[in-house]
Amino acid sequence: MVTLGVVLSLLAVLGWFRLRDNIDNQATAAAETCVEGDTVLHIAADPLIAPALTELAEQWTDGGVRVIRDHCVTAEITAVDSLAAADTLGTDAWDPTLGPEPALWVPLDTRMSARAADAIDGTPRSLATSPVVLAVPTDLGRALTTATVRWQDLPRLQNDPAAMRESGLDIWGTLGLALPTGTETHATTLALEAVTAATTGIGAGPVTLEQAATPAAITAVSTLALGADTLGAVGTTADTLAALGTHPDTAAPIHAVPVIEQQLHRALTDGQVRGLTGHLPIGVAPVVDFPTAVVDAPWVDETLARAAAEFTDYARRPEQAGILTAHGFRTADAVPEPAGELPLPRVDTVLAPPDPTVDDVLVALRLAPVSPRKVTMVVDTSTSMGTPAGDGTRLTATAGAVREAMRRASINSVMGMYVFADTPEGHRVAVIRDGLTAAKRAAMSSILDDIDLVDREPVYATLTAAYRDAVDNYDPGRPNSVLVVVDSDDPDEAAARDLRAAIDELSSPDTPVRIDVVVLGDRADLVLEQAAEATDGSLTVVDTTDPADLTDLLRKLTS
Repeated sequence: MVTLGVVLSLLAVLGWFRLRDNIDNQATAAAETCVEGDTVLHIAADPLIAPALTELAEQWTDGGVRVIRDHCVTAEITAVDSLAAADTLGTDAWDPTLGPEPALWVPLDTRMSARAADAIDGTPRSLATSPVVLAVPTDLGRALTTATVRWQDLPRLQNDPAAMRESGLDIWGTLGLALPTGTETHATTLALEAVTAATTGIGAGPVTLEQAATPAAITAVSTLALGADTLGAVGTTADTLAALGTHPDTAAPIHAVPVIEQQLHRALTDGQVRGLTGHLPIGVAPVVDFPTAVVDAPWVDETLARAAAEFTDYARRPEQAGILTAHGFRTADAVPEPAGELPLPRVDTVLAPPDPTVDDVLVALRLAPVSPRKVTMVVDTSTSMGTPAGDGTRLTATAGAVREAMRRASINSVMGMYVFADTPEGHRVAVIRDGLTAAKRAAMSSILDDIDLVDREPVYATLTAAYRDAVDNYDPGRPNSVLVVVDSDDPDEAAARDLRAAIDELSSPDTPVRIDVVVLGDRADLVLEQAAEATDGSLTVVDTTDPADLTDLLRKLTS
């Protein structure tokens, strides 16, 4: 028998549930009215992925308003160059010329987000990927694939017709590989990373500063850069791709340009270019990964941070892969549909992103490549070189500067050195001039460390001998020079006349050998100044209180 108390208890429970549902419904209704108002989630995105994100953002709110912490949230995408965004996020204020202050940033790749790591909340998560390939005419793409071209082969193909002939590519002459720099040319940087990694044999990397500064890496990047410089001025990667698509044949000066595969896929799909394909050289592949990074900045409150995280989760769902692949991206679950003859090869091993400073070094080397040279050095080894300089002497400063110059010099350079000596001639050949092998580089780098200083100061006689030798053995394949580092005064007027006579006799447009003079200390030498001027060389006076100035100068004069 049910008692009145039981009935009352049941009614009380039912009433509580009804009350709770009413409260929940009222909360939901309150939320749906967005009592806190409308909020815009601003997303700064690399121009390559901005169109796909715009489509995802529209779809994100197609099913109804997004309510986050009682705010009605919509998303707006602004295309922003990744490097420009990284630079401004690294400061205390967003650059308004780039667009609205973002709460979510989707740069080109992790290398970019690493440049603004302090302005990012949490760990960025990849949204899509795309490898760096060479955009080339279709016929050349087939030939490069048949020739099994590797990343480390590109410098030689860029500059040596024999290398192209050996690979069955002689119809193209040398490989006209453009390397655009500046805004929206990050594919160039990643291609240089891949060449550096392959040249130094480091596998999946990442490339370190030490590896990027090795002679092999410096030579490889410089060789590519010097070849690219002969192709004339180019604009962005997109500009160069368009130019290549206009003339995809052997007669065109440009045969190839590094691009993001997605960029080439979209250009082919939209009909912006024709007759091109993408070639992925054999080796570890540089890949961009479009990370989603929630911005940690004063203008990002909890609502925007939550909205950024929610949009990221939405965009990374497998069911959204179709939008990304339709725009030419790869995802973990899908690849784009073919576009023309673009092969979309499988990427087996991805090159790990390096520290941003490595890319800065590679870009600087692209802009100021190290040329192979033939240099005969004349180094003053008189007792005056024992004069204090910095933390050592002028001799130790010179030795350090020569060591740094040799570290950077191209492996295709030829080097040798004369020094003063207690001989009838007043000088000797300390290092025989020859190709800059590892052994020769070591000899040039160490010869001054334990050398004996002499009382004689035969500056002019030593320079005359070195100049005659350089002209007699002129190398038409490289710039030829005699580099003099001197701090002593030579009182021998007869030797000065002999030097002038030798220059008058030997200097010729057919065998140009310039004389570059570095004078240590604050003094003038009219004879050396005239020798430099007569050979289109240079004379620089260096204050040795800061040996770094001498190091920079010798590095410049040997590269």
